Amino acid sequence: MSKDEDTKFTSRIAHATKEARENHRLRSSFTFNLGMEIIRSIKNPLLILFLPFRIVSLLFFKKTSPIIFEEKTQSGILIIGIDRIGDNFSLQAQSLGEIISESNLGEVSLFNNSLKPPMNLEQIEWYRLPSVREKNKSRKEWNIMIERSLSSVISISRPKHVIFFGDYLYRGVVDSLGPIDASIPITWFLTNSSTPKSMSTDKLPKINLISLPEFSSTTHSSQSIHRLLRRPESEQIVLIDVDPKNTLLLDSIMQFRENHLVTAVQREYSLPKGIDLVVRMKEVVGMQLEGNVILVVDDKSPLLPSLAVLNVPCLLLRTGAQLSPIINEMIRDLELKGNLAVVRRNSSFEILQGLQYLNTIPQIQLREETSSSLNVLKPTNYVLKWLEKSNQSYN
Repeated sequence: MSKDEDTKFTSRIAHATKEARENHRLRSSFTFNLGMEIIRSIKNPLLILFLPFRIVSLLFFKKTSPIIFEEKTQSGILIIGIDRIGDNFSLQAQSLGEIISESNLGEVSLFNNSLKPPMNLEQIEWYRLPSVREKNKSRKEWNIMIERSLSSVISISRPKHVIFFGDYLYRGVVDSLGPIDASIPITWFLTNSSTPKSMSTDKLPKINLISLPEFSSTTHSSQSIHRLLRRPESEQIVLIDVDPKNTLLLDSIMQFRENHLVTAVQREYSLPKGIDLVVRMKEVVGMQLEGNVILVVDDKSPLLPSLAVLNVPCLLLRTGAQLSPIINEMIRDLELKGNLAVVRRNSSFEILQGLQYLNTIPQIQLREETSSSLNVLKPTNYVLKWLEKSNQSYN
């Protein structure tokens, strides 16, 4: 029999966890095999005569055959959504998994701790992790459970891309993703509920951070700024969310405010003079805004990922902040559609020109264009387009 015919393939799941790999290493060691020979000799005294020869054989002639895994084509995407409390990131991962499963990007495996199963369960390979409070587990026990479960999922699914949703790289996640081949990209998707400054990748340097547009598998709710502020529907409103350091932009808005009510999104810093009315961030983020409203933001605004959903004319001031390629794709697309005016030079003339242009867009026309545009209704189209690329860019 040839060597090729005699080769034994090992299932990857048999060596998926850290404990399994350590167990294989120990059983292949000289010390372990020497101990086994001594035990056999004690059980069968006749073997004592051959023990010296067996020891020499282990020392000089023992050949450790390499592990040959069963080959499986990497064709799918593994999406991980983990919450220590609640199910916010789990549902985001689940929502994206449902959308990707309807595309032609390959098989989808979902690992999360949501109590609700995916809608199209026949198209998604779903693995559920109990939340830490559900089984009254300690943090250490919960991380061990993550590592063992997720490592097995990775070995079964053999993904070509791993996507992570969460607010923290838990030890169990790091231990599971660490042994993955360097050729397989691992992406940490950040949404509006994430705070990039607190996201540390020190434990897993090969994971890449990337911000996403606001998305949902369901229809977004509508919100009327006029009703929030108790103003007549006929009044024109300019809603701003800009850094107070952008004084030229703020001054230009004040010049433009004639026949407009200027209001702002409430933030942790004080608002400029002349603005008395505010709305809360949670009242507008991820909503489709109604009425005669112009939105003004800079590239550091938390509202930026929601531009495709907000459904209002918007002026964006670029200040040099580095944005993800998915967000940049969304900005270019909205600019081409005419829903977004981008000011790339901090010039009062360009800012006023942009505001005057947006003021001429009829709201009825904007709604009709938005309704006929799949990209605006489904911001995940930008994510799918990015995932379709063979070499994804993160900058």
